[in-house]
Amino acid sequence: MKNLLNLMLLLSVILLGGCSKDILEKKADFQSTKTIKATSVTTDLPISSVSVSSTYPSWPASNAIDNNTSTCWSSVLHTSSAGTEYIQFQFGAASDVNYVKMTPRYGTNNSGLSFPSNFTIYYYSGSTWVASKSFTNFVNPQKSTTNLPVVIPLPVTVHTTGIKIEVTKLGTDGSNYYFQLAEVAAGYDAGFDHFKWTGNDNSVQQNRINNSGSDSFNPTRIFNWTQDDRDPLIVSNNNIINGYPNIYAPNIVYNGAWNIYYGGWDNGEGQHDRVFVTVSYDNFITFGTHTLVVGNGAWDHLNNETVLKNPDGSWLMYYTSLPFGSGAKNKPGFATSSDGVNWTPNSGNASYLVNMTGYTNWSTANVNGSNVGFLENGIYHLYFNNFTDSETQRTVHHAVSTDKVNFSYIGDALAESLVAQDVKAFTYNNSTYYLMGMHHNNGQELRYSLSNSLTSFPSSNFLFGNYNANDLFITSMGFVTNANRLYGIIYGAGPNSNLSQNSLHARWLTKKIIFISDRTNARWGDIEKAHGPNLVVLYMNTDMETGHFYVYDTDGTTLLYTSPQVTMRSGDVWTYNP
Repeated sequence: MKNLLNLMLLLSVILLGGCSKDILEKKADFQSTKTIKATSVTTDLPISSVSVSSTYPSWPASNAIDNNTSTCWSSVLHTSSAGTEYIQFQFGAASDVNYVKMTPRYGTNNSGLSFPSNFTIYYYSGSTWVASKSFTNFVNPQKSTTNLPVVIPLPVTVHTTGIKIEVTKLGTDGSNYYFQLAEVAAGYDAGFDHFKWTGNDNSVQQNRINNSGSDSFNPTRIFNWTQDDRDPLIVSNNNIINGYPNIYAPNIVYNGAWNIYYGGWDNGEGQHDRVFVTVSYDNFITFGTHTLVVGNGAWDHLNNETVLKNPDGSWLMYYTSLPFGSGAKNKPGFATSSDGVNWTPNSGNASYLVNMTGYTNWSTANVNGSNVGFLENGIYHLYFNNFTDSETQRTVHHAVSTDKVNFSYIGDALAESLVAQDVKAFTYNNSTYYLMGMHHNNGQELRYSLSNSLTSFPSSNFLFGNYNANDLFITSMGFVTNANRLYGIIYGAGPNSNLSQNSLHARWLTKKIIFISDRTNARWGDIEKAHGPNLVVLYMNTDMETGHFYVYDTDGTTLLYTSPQVTMRSGDVWTYNP
């Protein structure tokens, strides 16, 4: 009998191998945004008892709660992955729980051995076990120098006396099937109340973080611009081979939904600029029909619109219009509306041009590309460029009106050769800030100027450059704003210097989300995209990793939040709650 027992123990070592513990901790310096690696604080609840569905000889359930990753619990041997096993553990009293830890048994190749593939985490309600979170085809964990746990945040905090992990598809040690764990634990960490797991969408090597857009305007935190992952965001309905996919000059107005006005060639209507609108009811996730709102009529082109919603609920549009004929010059025109869709006039009309006094040679001025209207305290402001001027003298001019039609020139608002595109107002610390956006005459960057005055803007600063070859020539831009929040920028750009294939692209002002692996110190998030103004897409190069999330403000450098140690998988969706 003694020899038989010794033989069984020897077989268990051969079949199961041993649990190894490595106490070394790897450290590294990181590039780009400085990140201080988080230090985990133990918040695990004391476990008073543990029970299991089965036990392999000499691998008792008590090994899973002895705070020693060198010992392991194992279920009995199965000949296939189809077996069902469980481990459940109780606390001394009912407590709040919002995470569960499962430390795998790791092999000599640093891979998990017999870690479950399909399993469900339950909590005890006092009378029954209630399913909290289920997994299918869970990726086999990996370790480096330490026996990392798999840390699973629960969807909601539960008040419970116990946790049960029930497996319906077993993992393998290479040739046999068991359910094995070195340690189990559970507890509550307030950090998970601010960064909650909200689902998995099966995206490959991506995580998505909701509620990661900008907050109320702060002039020192407008630097983390994140490209929309649908790039371009909106394209012309014209076919790229048989037609002319060329839309640009976006101007965005919030009206319960988002009205995105733009100019160009759309709906197969030929190579004459017109003004269109599309509406988004879901924060730029989907877009409605492309609707023509102001046609060119008797003009060759009509474009570069600014749309204003007046305090009385009426609407006003300024646009540039170009007559037919050699030597013709662009001039600003206007239209009015009661709903932002139906406009008077609804096509170019020489009777609806603005008047200008005080500007020398207005009749020969070529006011094109720039046509920015702004209304404050009953005064209409018009910012414009004169393309008759040489490029070195093409400053941003400024005129004002009290009746929206008859303007008086008052001087240059910005003494730089830049094409003004939009002006929006914000408040911060009881001061008003005016943000002007502009481009370098169809170049590779956008710039901005921030002022406390509508009449004088300081020297511009770099905003962002083109993203790739598809937006190499930036022709226009419009700020996306509402209720003192700067959401982002939609801009017109294209791949060709002849500016005949522009589309609408988007760059959102978002928080910067970084993830750093506790296994390899790999850092993800320096290259990220957004999906609309509130969701950041974080790209991985593995399918699962344990580490920490870091959330930085929209300046890209101010650390707002560090998550507890957590395991993230491909397709996980999170919500950041400050």
